[in-house]
Amino acid sequence: MTHSVRRVVVGVDGSAGSVAALRRAAGEARRHRAALRPVLVYSSPEGDYTDMLWPPDPEMARELAHKAHDDLMGACERAGGLPDDVPCEPVVARGQVGPLLVEAATGDGDLLVVGSGSQNVVHRFFKGSVSRYCLRHAPGPVLLVPPEDQIDQGHTRYIHH
Repeated sequence: MTHSVRRVVVGVDGSAGSVAALRRAAGEARRHRAALRPVLVYSSPEGDYTDMLWPPDPEMARELAHKAHDDLMGACERAGGLPDDVPCEPVVARGQVGPLLVEAATGDGDLLVVGSGSQNVVHRFFKGSVSRYCLRHAPGPVLLVPPEDQIDQGHTRYIHH
């Protein structure tokens, strides 16, 4: 495995924490002269597990994918837009967030960037922590970006496997 970063994959869900992660990922892509891949993972309104057991019909699947793409582009705009100075590969995928983010960052030279600490305790109990899942399962380095109000306090974490 090489230690140079070729692609920066960032999980985006539209939350303030993921917008901060996207801003940081764009900066990392610039710094490493790497491609930027913002990834938004979605499921049907009934949730991940219902989606796996009873996938939406093709028309509903297209509508969900279109809405997810619009949500991703909206989050990118809130982060200042997709950068013009690095190649960008926005992706939407339907399924479970942690596994799909890890799958998106399995290439040699991939850096995975995720927001941390933006969900409440109840959400983490029932849904699990995406950042924790990524740390445990990603084959390469993971950069955890805290909410913007903590960034100035030096809480960004870079974990290299």
